[in-house]
Amino acid sequence: MAENQKNYHAADRAKKSAEAAREQRRAAREAVLALLFETEYHGDEAPEAIFTRAAEARDMDTKDRYIRKEYFGIMEHLTEIDALLSRHARGWRTDRLSRVSRAVLRLGTYEVVFAEKIPAPIAINEAVELAKKYDDPKARAFINGVLNAIKKELEENGGVLPVLETAPAETETAEIPAEDTDAEPAPEIEVTVEESTKETDSTESAEAPADAE
Repeated sequence: MAENQKNYHAADRAKKSAEAAREQRRAAREAVLALLFETEYHGDEAPEAIFTRAAEARDMDTKDRYIRKEYFGIMEHLTEIDALLSRHARGWRTDRLSRVSRAVLRLGTYEVVFAEKIPAPIAINEAVELAKKYDDPKARAFINGVLNAIKKELEENGGVLPVLETAPAETETAEIPAEDTDAEPAPEIEVTVEESTKETDSTESAEAPADAE
């Protein structure tokens, strides 16, 4: 009986520790999303300056290695990330996507392609959950389709980043999220995203949604 009780408490501690780690990762991932969103309005500034100002303006853990690594990693590989997105977003350039969709896709693409410790199914699932929380309702299928297409291409290339060409020309028939025109603050971040190992359905449409009225 005593041994069973000991094992139960050990398992309970392990479960609580794993839950705490997931909560911390959720908060950090949403902080990265807010940083990318804010970068949209300060594209002429260095990422370090944007990061420092954001840290001073809100309660952000600047020592969180995940936040720093993700944000600066995305900015370092931004050209490659945007080229991949342009290949799989029905020929539309990333500068034609809504700011939220663009930020979510950049974060998801970085995690699928460059974050070795994050399984691609989790990265895609988390990106879709972020879209469900912050983006147009139609964005979920679009983001899911684009990220799964990138995952598939990476797998077909043996995990090696494919040779990237310049962004393809726009087409007049694709439906895309309209670009925001008025400046707005970065979204308030609340931890609600559920981290899951379940792979998102790759059969959903990759057609970009129009902005909600």
